[in-house]
Amino acid sequence: MALFTGRLFGPGLAGTGEAAQAQWQHGQLLLQTPNLHLEIGADPHITGGGFNAEQLRLSWQALEGEFVFFVDAGAAQAAFLEGLPPQWRAQVSGAQRTQSRVRARWRWGIAALVLCLSVPLAALVALVVRSDAVAAWVVQWVPPAMDAKLGDLVLAQTQAQMRWVDRGPAVDALRQMGEKLVPGSPYQYRWLLVDHPDINAFAAPGGVVVVFSGLLQAADTPEEVAAVLAHEVAHAELRHGLQGVVKSLGLQAGAVLLGDATGVAVPGLLSHLLERQFSREAERAADAEGLRRLVAAGIDPGAMVVFMQKLAAKEKGVGVPQWLSTHPAPEDRAAWLQAQVATQRGPWQPLAIDWANVKKSLPQRP
Repeated sequence: MALFTGRLFGPGLAGTGEAAQAQWQHGQLLLQTPNLHLEIGADPHITGGGFNAEQLRLSWQALEGEFVFFVDAGAAQAAFLEGLPPQWRAQVSGAQRTQSRVRARWRWGIAALVLCLSVPLAALVALVVRSDAVAAWVVQWVPPAMDAKLGDLVLAQTQAQMRWVDRGPAVDALRQMGEKLVPGSPYQYRWLLVDHPDINAFAAPGGVVVVFSGLLQAADTPEEVAAVLAHEVAHAELRHGLQGVVKSLGLQAGAVLLGDATGVAVPGLLSHLLERQFSREAERAADAEGLRRLVAAGIDPGAMVVFMQKLAAKEKGVGVPQWLSTHPAPEDRAAWLQAQVATQRGPWQPLAIDWANVKKSLPQRP
C-alpha cells in the first residue's frame, strides 16, 4: 500500500504535533515519526477535523494516553480510504457526511457574511478610514448571527493549529466559571482550553473563548481566571474582535466585496485576535464591562486587580506575559481597576472549584 501523510498528536510528542507517515499493512494502520512507531489495530474514533473539517481525525487510547492523527486532504485521504478495513467504513462514512455539511455551512456562511458586510464595507473603502467610530458604525450593520459564524471559523482553525484539552477538571472549571458571566447573552459560548505554556487568552466573535493552559498555571485562585474570562467575554459582547478585523481590512475590503472573504477576513481576524491589538479605549471598556459582570455574578472583582498586578510584576522579570504584552499601561490599568473595585461592596461568593485539582490535571511539562 502507498505511504500517505498526516499529523500526529499524543504523549511524548510536541504540543503542535509531529508530521507522520502512514501505511496500511494487513488491515492495520502503521504510523511512523522520527522517534515513534505505532500500529492501530483497534477501531479508533473517526470524525471530520481540522480547518473546515477537510481532514479526517482519528483518535484512540493507548497505554501512554490519547493519540490523535489527522489525515491530510487530497491524495493522503485517497490512500487512507483505499486500504480502509470494513469495520472502519461506517465511521468514515459518518465523518465524510460531516465534512460535506461543514463545507456547505462554510459556503453559505461566507456568502451571508459578504452580503451583510458589502454595504458598510463599501462605505468604509470609499472613506478610506480606519477609526474606531467608523468600525463600530460598520459592525452595527452586521447581525449577531454573523459573529457566531466567524467564531465557528476561528474555533475550527484554532483546533487545527493547536493541541486542545477537551475534557477534565480544567475544562469543567472553565465552563463553570464562564457560564456565570454570560447570562442573557445572544451567543452560545464555547470554552476552549489549549495546551500551551503562554499566559494568554482571547475571545473570538460570537462567544468563542480560548484559554491557554499557562494562564491557569499562573493563577493562584479560580477567581483570577474568572476575572480574565470576564475581560474576554466583554470583548466578545462589545464586538471588539469584529470591529478590529473591519479596521484591519481597510482597502483590502474590496477583496471581500469581490467574494474573497476566505482569503482576507478569516486570517485577518485570527491575526488580530492573537496579536491583541485593541485600542486603549476598547481595553478600558472591556475592563469596565468585565468588572460589571464579575460583580453581577457575585465573584470578587478584586481578583482582576490581583491578577493584573501579578502580571505587571512579571513584566519586570523574565519577559512579558503574552496576555499582558499587547495590553496598554499595565500599572495604570491596575490602578484604575483598584479604584473601581473600591466602590463595590459584596458579599462575594467563593467559587466552589478545587483549584489544586484543576492545576494538577493540566498537561505537565518537563
